[in-house]
Amino acid sequence: MKAGASFSGHEESLAAGREAAKCAVAACGPPVLTLVFITDAYDPEQVLAGVRAVVGSSRIAGFCCGGVITAAGLHSQGVGVLALNGDFEAVTTLQNDLGRDPYGIGQKAGRAARESGLSSGTAIVMPDGFQANLPKMLRGLYSQLGPDFQYIGGGAGDNLKFFQTHQFTEQGVSRDALAVTLVHGLEVGVGIGHGWTPMGDPLAISRSEDKRVYEINGAPAFQEYARRLGLGQRDRFAYAAMEHPLGFPNISGQFVIRDPLRVNDDDSIDFITEIPSQAVGYVMECSIEGLIDTARKAARAAILPGGKPMFMLLFDCISRAMLMGDRFDEEIRALCETVGPDLPILGALTFGEIGSHDNVPLFHNKTTVVAVGST
Repeated sequence: MKAGASFSGHEESLAAGREAAKCAVAACGPPVLTLVFITDAYDPEQVLAGVRAVVGSSRIAGFCCGGVITAAGLHSQGVGVLALNGDFEAVTTLQNDLGRDPYGIGQKAGRAARESGLSSGTAIVMPDGFQANLPKMLRGLYSQLGPDFQYIGGGAGDNLKFFQTHQFTEQGVSRDALAVTLVHGLEVGVGIGHGWTPMGDPLAISRSEDKRVYEINGAPAFQEYARRLGLGQRDRFAYAAMEHPLGFPNISGQFVIRDPLRVNDDDSIDFITEIPSQAVGYVMECSIEGLIDTARKAARAAILPGGKPMFMLLFDCISRAMLMGDRFDEEIRALCETVGPDLPILGALTFGEIGSHDNVPLFHNKTTVVAVGST
């Protein structure tokens, strides 16, 4: 197989899509699958039209994200394209109304994708990241696709405006939607990690509803969270929450991270996604060096034994980039050096990440998901 990756910062959407696609296709030939990541300054309809004009009958899947990652670093605005050519199959589906019925839409996407006849491989899952119940979507999707697929992906978003975001395939552009791509016959290794570790004693979620936590250890959620971190004022919450999410152990012995988002007047805390009542977890802590080292380990884990890496696809949480600031480029360099400095690379800053340690898909926060295609 062959892969080509390119980036365009052209200000005009149609031209940016065409330019990025043209350079990517020049490196690999007519693609079977074209992945497209854009930022919120671009018209997705026009970008898609520009890409289509170049890639012809290729399957296309993509979304709007908080930033595009290439080997050159992080781009706050632009269009990135990864084109893949080879002896493999790819199918896409785009399902609307994700927020109305996340479980049902996950099921619908799984059924639609399976109608192609593909029964194993890699599922690239790109939902609207602003929806609250994406774990339910994943459960619906998994109910149809099952354990014979590995799952990677991330939530679509924007540059923290929280206004709207888009998902698309060759079928068109939508929002409040779920784009799923199944790939069969392409060897893909996956690595996942976050770098946060537990601090202090465990805590119990005493009362919650979907993504809102009302009580921790029987006390109002913010009061207990603030007590553990020594927070005196609410105005310190935003940064403290970025540094200290909650982590919940799973059956794989790993911690699933959940990001606090805001404090409400009743001292409840809204999280990025659902937190079940009676869950037991920890307040987490990190170091920048630990985050970078974890990304390096995830990249190493994604390299298949005996395989030759041909491309890297990356879904990296936007809050990691915010926390790391200028040092986020160190993480990108660590990934590139581990997998191969001249490899075609495309990544996105996401609003929640999708990956698994055992082929059951989980929704993560503050996590790096690395996929490496090999021959």
